Amino acid sequence: MQSSERVSFVCHGADNSPAGHKLDECPDYESGTRHTLALVTQTATNEVAVVDLAAQSIVDIDQTTPGYSFLRVGAKPGAIVTTPGGAATFVGVSGLEKNGIFALPTTCVTQPVGDDAARDLTTWPACHLSSAPGDISVVVDPVLDGDAPRTTCPGVTLQPVSPKVDDACPADLTKEGGPAGRRKLLVALPDEHKLVLLDAQHLLDQQPGKFNECEPEATFALDATAPTTPLAPILPPDLTPTAGTGTSACLSPTYPAPSMNTPPTPGGFAALGDRVYVADRTRPVVHVLDVSDPCAHRELPPLLPYSYLAPNRVVTTSRLAVSPLSPSGRQFVYAIDQDDQPTASVMAFDLTRIDPNDPNTRTPLVFDGAPRLPNLPPDRLRFDASVRDVSFVMRDFPKPDPATGVGEFGLSCEPDPNASGPATLYQPNADYTDGARPINLRGMFGFVMLTNGQVAVIDVEDFDAPCRRPVTSNMGDFEDLHGCKNDAISTNYSRDGVRTVTGESSCKIVEPHHPRSASLSISSSSNGLRAPTLRSFPQFATPGSTISLDKQPRMMATDFANPDPAQTGTLPAEVNVSSQLYAHCPDQNPGDPRLPAPCDGSALPLGIDPGLDIVQNSLTLPLIEPRSYAQDESPSLVFEGRLFPDRSSGFLQVTPDAAEAVLRDPDANFCGAGVEDSESIQERGTSIGIPSSALDAWSVAHADYVQITGDFLPLENTYWSNGNGRLCADLLDQPRLGDRDACVKVFGNIDNPAVLDADRNLSILQASPSQLVVAPRGCRGDACAERLAQLACCFPSGTAYSVRASHQWLVTGTGGLHDLAAGPNGRCEHTASCDLRKKYFDQRAFEVCDPSRPYVAADDTDGECKLSNPNVGCIGTAIPVLPGGAASQCIFENLTSRFVVYRGAQASVPGMTFSWQTTGGFVPQTMSLLTQSSSVSPQSLGYLPELGYLAVVDASTLGLLLFDLNSLGVVAPSPYF
Repeated sequence: MQSSERVSFVCHGADNSPAGHKLDECPDYESGTRHTLALVTQTATNEVAVVDLAAQSIVDIDQTTPGYSFLRVGAKPGAIVTTPGGAATFVGVSGLEKNGIFALPTTCVTQPVGDDAARDLTTWPACHLSSAPGDISVVVDPVLDGDAPRTTCPGVTLQPVSPKVDDACPADLTKEGGPAGRRKLLVALPDEHKLVLLDAQHLLDQQPGKFNECEPEATFALDATAPTTPLAPILPPDLTPTAGTGTSACLSPTYPAPSMNTPPTPGGFAALGDRVYVADRTRPVVHVLDVSDPCAHRELPPLLPYSYLAPNRVVTTSRLAVSPLSPSGRQFVYAIDQDDQPTASVMAFDLTRIDPNDPNTRTPLVFDGAPRLPNLPPDRLRFDASVRDVSFVMRDFPKPDPATGVGEFGLSCEPDPNASGPATLYQPNADYTDGARPINLRGMFGFVMLTNGQVAVIDVEDFDAPCRRPVTSNMGDFEDLHGCKNDAISTNYSRDGVRTVTGESSCKIVEPHHPRSASLSISSSSNGLRAPTLRSFPQFATPGSTISLDKQPRMMATDFANPDPAQTGTLPAEVNVSSQLYAHCPDQNPGDPRLPAPCDGSALPLGIDPGLDIVQNSLTLPLIEPRSYAQDESPSLVFEGRLFPDRSSGFLQVTPDAAEAVLRDPDANFCGAGVEDSESIQERGTSIGIPSSALDAWSVAHADYVQITGDFLPLENTYWSNGNGRLCADLLDQPRLGDRDACVKVFGNIDNPAVLDADRNLSILQASPSQLVVAPRGCRGDACAERLAQLACCFPSGTAYSVRASHQWLVTGTGGLHDLAAGPNGRCEHTASCDLRKKYFDQRAFEVCDPSRPYVAADDTDGECKLSNPNVGCIGTAIPVLPGGAASQCIFENLTSRFVVYRGAQASVPGMTFSWQTTGGFVPQTMSLLTQSSSVSPQSLGYLPELGYLAVVDASTLGLLLFDLNSLGVVAPSPYF
């Protein structure tokens, strides 16, 4: 094949009865006389290739010539569709003076037999269109009760067609199977901004070899009525502003009224029943056509594509898909946002929530759980590559009821261990070889084809979802540690010690309109490390000399707060380390039903008290949302860690006698890097309970600081010989040193970056995207201006620098999630209160100090653990720190880690590090063309439910590739054609 693009499937009869049949009549397993054919457009050769899926071979139409030959059409083929009963296939073609539609009767889509004429352009009926056709859909003009079928639309007279002298390729659509009614072709004419309706049989009746003008029976103007006032997205609870916060204006985005100034340009079609959905490449609408009577078509209120993150962007669509109605009564449209950045994405519209009187219900779904999904927009499915095509599949393989021998389609798995009946047959077995599991695609799923050759599987309505969960139950209204709530039973999901569910890490492993997991989210010796897991406990390292264990700072796990405000107490911490589960199980109330299953004795103890010498460093991994975790990460917790690698373009501007200076770096984007000045860090001080009387001093001490890491100008630079060397020596009070030596003596040498002099450090008073207002760190009064003058003398030009956190620990190696952004006044501000998606964005941890523990300060500063010390974080009067107790404000929790840092008996110094590795993050379920070829250019998807195949058409080397949805692998032995 060459440059394959689109595919349509035909059920072809035996040689003595080669007419088409409904697809569900193929294959004919009893006699084997009916074969499923795939008709694949060839854009490079103006042909349609025929593949016999039963014989697993390409059909050679003309066996008298060398090589394979296909069905020749009049120009470059585009859309291709087959009638419901399989009697004929229609192909849109485009080219100079060749725009039109060719009809391929099923009786002639295989090689000639006996005295049959050769297949060429004169074999096919065709008609000419006024412009290039776009997508095509077959719609049915239904037969009303008591009425005879009508051949044309009312008031329309088509040109009579002379009977064919020798009809070598008969096709009578009035006799084919499928829904009763006249077959019509709905054809897009993008250049004319409209759709036209053609009679399919009238086209088939044209004299083969002629190219008369097509005769439209009706025209669709695509004039959707759009709202004229702004709209608002329907938000899930975790993105809905809390009453009384005073920030609802920034929490609730508003969508402007859609701009309809450009003419409509129809894109892809998605048809189901009496509705046709039409993408629009220029207008921000998805057209909804009521074709229950195609001749008296009606355009319904459109779907309204928008972007939650960029409400003012005009969102247009290229292709779309409509799902069947699920057993629960849900139906969706997926539409490709063709201009989304960085990659084309997919929006989901819920057709079952639409209120004719509320246009907000016609905007894209905003998904639940966005605060724990930092890499996904709340209203988009976005991938590493652009989306090329989408499709829905609903499938099931019902298990027979032992009592009746009959299986029921669409039955959801029943996890209740006390239940009985056929729904319990879908519970997973002991070794996961049967029942609920990732490989079982039982339900309704989306398939998203990407330009990089991947096909992603999307959970829409998984029939097995109720059994894909942890063993522990939670009947409360609030999500527990594993994202579970509102369970129907109070006991664990097990019967006689045997689980009735998968036992996965989270109740959110299956989520509607999210990528499907490729594996069970379980870490065990038999399953591997597939749930969020520590490879080992955190390891401590310190620069310079080692520190004895009793003097080290400690990083420790802590219990979880009970999510139900009506309940008291805490829930025990737990974490997987390699394949072993550890849990903190208190001695009191061992029968408490809120305790996790590991507290039944199956877990090793997890220490949380830093005062016990035998306890090692630890942390917990929040398991509510597995998609929060990358597959493998190597985070670190670094005292006064760097926010970004050294930059070499810092320019320090010092005003004479001023106590403050400005560091400029036009391309730095300090807000985007998470730089916190003394004002923004003050919010953190308030949140951890620093009293207002000490808050200003605390904020200055904890504001990030600039560390100048650059070298001085070379000794041979004329700067030093022009008198500046002596000037610097005088400013630095080094009269016996000249040139750059005085600068080296005071500010240190970059040959040993680990011990650069503290005089290079500048506290950040104000931060904006491209500049920092700074003052020498720890200085007072006139000393500040003197220090700045010295720095300006020693670093007269651009210099390298970094920015470090101050008196706090920084989580690195996880993407640096924070909620800082440039505010309206240009300053770096916290945005989590306005953007609830950033609720768990954090990378800074403050030490908890114990007043009863001896402490050695790093220098002459006051090292006592008391509120008057601006360098401390939280005061821990009760150790270990527990939720709701003293110092609980300093419990660190972000998307992927939860712990407390306890100050050691010896002062923490910059560079001290706790490091650990996590694995078992979420891996999406995909099928890949790259397993067959490294050169791919996927064009379209097609689903063949009768065989359980998903067909991918590739324009590069593969042509037609078939995936078996039972195994999610390519069909063997002939994976592609």
